[in-house]
Amino acid sequence: MPRKYFGTDGIRGEFGVDPLNENFFVNLGIAIGKSLLKTGKNNKSVIFGSDTRESSNRIIDLISRGLSFEDCKLYNAGIVPTPAIAFCLKEKKYDLGIMVSASHNLYQDNGIKIFNDQGFKISVDDEEYIESYIDIIQKQEIEIITDNFKLIDVSDNIVTDYITFCLKSIRSLKAKNMSLTLDLANGSNYKIGKKVFYEAGYEVTSHNDNPNGKNINHKCGSTYINEFPEKVKTDNSLFGISMDGDGDRLLITDNNGRIFDGDDILYTIILGKKINKEQINGVVGTTMTNCALENYLEKENIPFVRANVGDKFILKKMIDNNYNLGGETSGHIIMLEHSSSGDSIIAALQFLYYSDIL
Repeated sequence: MPRKYFGTDGIRGEFGVDPLNENFFVNLGIAIGKSLLKTGKNNKSVIFGSDTRESSNRIIDLISRGLSFEDCKLYNAGIVPTPAIAFCLKEKKYDLGIMVSASHNLYQDNGIKIFNDQGFKISVDDEEYIESYIDIIQKQEIEIITDNFKLIDVSDNIVTDYITFCLKSIRSLKAKNMSLTLDLANGSNYKIGKKVFYEAGYEVTSHNDNPNGKNINHKCGSTYINEFPEKVKTDNSLFGISMDGDGDRLLITDNNGRIFDGDDILYTIILGKKINKEQINGVVGTTMTNCALENYLEKENIPFVRANVGDKFILKKMIDNNYNLGGETSGHIIMLEHSSSGDSIIAALQFLYYSDIL
């Protein structure tokens, strides 16, 4: 059955324009509470994160109004990348996570991505369940007149713990005197990204790290890569890491101007793992994955399957086949040994680690 609101990666569209008006987000909060937090097996604890769009805080308030109607306990991680919310669910034991973001879209758009208590994006069945509740609620015309909800700020602890989590994903911090250029897309990683790579031992030059609510992804980030190789050369960096606005995908360029897309990043990690004699039990790509990568995996007797475009579809295939590595050409890289979500920082750290041993 066609879905009305959810697309390949959550809900996304122009904020304030039907159907994503303010009343919709209140109803969405009620629907999420009724559909996903309806059992006695949880405490109805929900954690929010957001990127740097000017509408993000307003959306959090609106959804919180709806969730408070269902007596949910609400927490706010502040401006964090999408994978930090997945981390919160997996490590901190919240019942649900909501990332307010429109990913690589420009600031006029916004939306949400929802994570379950295991740190995975909710299923298509869950999305359809939410949509059915939204339709019921809209017909009932429920009126909520109170803004009297409590949203607990946990941002300082979450940021600190997430940075530590990222650094633990690499075996050694041996990057002294290696220079990197970062394009942070004026988005979620504008502070966290710099800090992680600096603490990992890299010399960091950063660009597009001054968000103003309207400049996220504007002529920057992983979907606007053409000018980035020249910046990497100018900065005299060994590699450049370009992330998208919510920090779940990346592209990489080297100091010769070569651009590494998601397939190239996967290949580098796979090759490095083989040299390290690490087990690779299978890889998931998408319908867009380069055939050269598929042919290489076949030659190396590494199982490979394709999923529909979208990291949640990749993840489902990974879980179904018990594979721990997957990704798509656009730069979502999922490594289940480290994270339950695509993570631009962890993927970059892994790429840098493995490229150093090739």
